[in-house]
Amino acid sequence: MVQKDSSLELKIAEQKVLSNVFPVVKEMPELNHYDWKKQAFNEGDILFKPGEPCNRFMLLGKGQVRVELQNPQGRAMLLYRIEPGQLCIHSLINLINDDNYSYIISADSDGWFCWADKEQFHQWMNSSSKFHHWILNNIGSRFKQVVDRFASHAFLPMENRLAGLLIEKMGQDQTVNCKQSELATELGTAREIISRHLSRWQKQGLLETRRGVITIKQIEALVDLAL
Repeated sequence: MVQKDSSLELKIAEQKVLSNVFPVVKEMPELNHYDWKKQAFNEGDILFKPGEPCNRFMLLGKGQVRVELQNPQGRAMLLYRIEPGQLCIHSLINLINDDNYSYIISADSDGWFCWADKEQFHQWMNSSSKFHHWILNNIGSRFKQVVDRFASHAFLPMENRLAGLLIEKMGQDQTVNCKQSELATELGTAREIISRHLSRWQKQGLLETRRGVITIKQIEALVDLAL
């Protein structure tokens, strides 16, 4: 967990980074001149868990964060990721409705975020129409992404979704550095199902698998499956 009393003042260089990834900060004096607090995190850190109070308005300055739904049996499903320049719809809705976190928010990489407390967030919402519009616009656009993701879960066969995910994650060397369990979490399915598809494709010569690495041999075939 990183929600603790170890926050630091935002440095001038970090304030510049924040303004670059969130241009709206430069456009609103109330944000640009605010004394943001900073919280660093490491890859794998659990930032927030279900049931914890949502009392911070956060702007991600560096790194990547994931928001997951987890059932009582421990099976997880990725809802969406947050990168610098993006806001978290779950946190925004909780702040507006004064609700606690319902999902797990964890770090995919090292990074930092800056934050203002909930009272300051509500003050900005009530006093700045530009800030209010920015928040609602972010909720709308992010909500559409989440709905589109669930639509693909509902209507696309697993092999099509898996092929698309492999193409998305493939590097220039045609490799995917990802565990099968991580692919399963992203697609909201069991690791055994992912393993079955990969084994079949390996026998067909489409790819090769080894521990934590998948090498794509026939990109066109996977693209056809993804489409």
